[in-house]
Amino acid sequence: MTTATGAIARLRIGAYRFPFREPWPSPLGPQRVREGLLLALEDDEGRVGIGESAPFPGFGMETLASSRSALRIAARYAVGLPAEHFLGAAEDLPRLAPVVASPGARAALDVALHDLAAQRAGLPLARLLRAGAADHVRANAALPRLPADGAARAAAEAVGHGARCVKLKVGGAPLAQDLERVRAVRQAIGPEIALRVDANQAWSEGEAIDALRAFAPYELDYAEQPVAAGAVEAMARVRSALAGVVRIAADESLADGRAARRLLSLKAADVFVVKPMALGGLAAAHAVIALARDAGVEVTVTSLVESAVGRAAALHLAASLADGRDHGVATGSALAEDLLPGFADQPGSIGISTESGLGAALRAAAMARTEPVLLGDGA
Repeated sequence: MTTATGAIARLRIGAYRFPFREPWPSPLGPQRVREGLLLALEDDEGRVGIGESAPFPGFGMETLASSRSALRIAARYAVGLPAEHFLGAAEDLPRLAPVVASPGARAALDVALHDLAAQRAGLPLARLLRAGAADHVRANAALPRLPADGAARAAAEAVGHGARCVKLKVGGAPLAQDLERVRAVRQAIGPEIALRVDANQAWSEGEAIDALRAFAPYELDYAEQPVAAGAVEAMARVRSALAGVVRIAADESLADGRAARRLLSLKAADVFVVKPMALGGLAAAHAVIALARDAGVEVTVTSLVESAVGRAAALHLAASLADGRDHGVATGSALAEDLLPGFADQPGSIGISTESGLGAALRAAAMARTEPVLLGDGA
């Protein structure tokens, strides 16, 4: 008779395809659907850890097909992994050959392993990450590129739901239109609500400087990714030119630890926008956060507009920071469908579940969309 050890016994993978309510901006153009993969790791004591891979266009991530392949190959390494090695394995994922070039697949494995570890410890995931995690997170509102009147209405509605910070997509339009939208949103939310803008790499260096100077009267909290992800020197010059006018945040430029160190060495950003999905999971995100904090750079944790599973992981990471800042973890309202409708879909204050791991309802919703992976089928 064998004794249960908590080792991973089997793996399940599924997929989702959810439409956006409104086209969502990306560096490769407006996206109308959000696609992703769901992963479930089951241990030999019956616990299930869930994760998600949701590559997003323009973030330098793998394709959905290659992510699925990476997860199926990595399953050979995951099955049999004992419980005491779950967190160490999550840290080692960047060195695991099948997922080296697949941050989405690494994120799925990482979060599923953390979910299992938190369940075994009887802790919410946030408290596994840090004993002093907050019991709620303040979430900003994120608005797509709506016309000025629509953006103003959406911003006012978000503030009515409790948002203390609004992030508005800009770029990809004439400056006069962007200026009209920024002005309309500021008038709608008043002077006490923080206002951020996100250009998603839309501008050249000169365009960024001109646009952000034009926005200066509206007192922005910061401007996110004003230039191309690879143009770190240009972003450093933008930051220098706008010192005292607006802070600059790095998002798409923040691909991994190496990119983080380059951004810091060039003094290219005041804020790091940390997306666990794009970085390859919670362990990788924590390493980048440590670099930022050591350098005095602020951190905003955000989702990658993925399903409730990915948003839950980002929410727990934000709670573990216990910093009282506004994080981008309430993007569920951008999706017309979701795994768990109503989960983290409104800005304001979001409470952290007291259940262990990511929570039973999320696990049930993910399991309902996954199927067993047979390791002998040529995967």
